[in-house]
Amino acid sequence: ISAPEDHVVAATGVLQNPEEVLLPEWRARLTQAESAERPLFIVTPAEAKANEAHESAGTKTWTFAAENVRDFAWASSRKFIWDAQRHTLEQKPVWAMSFYPNEAEPLWSKYSTHAIVHTLDVYSKHTFAYPYPTAISVNGPVGGMEYPMICFNGPRPEKDGTYSSGSKYGLISVVIHEVGHNFFPMIVNSDERQWTWMDEGLNTFLQYLAEQEWEEDYPSAR
Repeated sequence: ISAPEDHVVAATGVLQNPEEVLLPEWRARLTQAESAERPLFIVTPAEAKANEAHESAGTKTWTFAAENVRDFAWASSRKFIWDAQRHTLEQKPVWAMSFYPNEAEPLWSKYSTHAIVHTLDVYSKHTFAYPYPTAISVNGPVGGMEYPMICFNGPRPEKDGTYSSGSKYGLISVVIHEVGHNFFPMIVNSDERQWTWMDEGLNTFLQYLAEQEWEEDYPSAR
């Protein structure tokens, strides 16, 4: 993926050339996040804010590799904050990561990556182990859309940073749902147009289970 050199890129797969595209401090923070008990900022809010002030004429090429995927997606922005946590799932490390602008704060750093980890745990418990090495949530221009290892989710707080209970649970639920689509249909590889119940049906059922395991009396909508 060729992107402006001041952009941060998120994509399906595992980044193959971090030494070429990531600043040394970002690589150091990723190392710290390998054993962190909570998500850590890889690109901080202050760094993302500073990136907004300038545009670069140059480009960098980000190289990703993915196995056993039927589709792919990516996003890039100079506005991206990036947080990450490496989570052990059935003795296998999985990177849970979120990418979002300052306009998404403080909602996203509090809930997005936590919701990814929770989803992987609950879905893996009730179905089968998550096989991919990463799971990514991006604050994108759509309410919710899924691809292997990466999804796009829309909820944001108000401009003053406050958010309602509806916005909080709206973000958690859409992250659960879109990350959950990794299991159905992406990993199972069912035909989501012909057999909708194997896609939205199974996923929505598991979404409900994950919501109810998030906290007691979770306000599930369906």
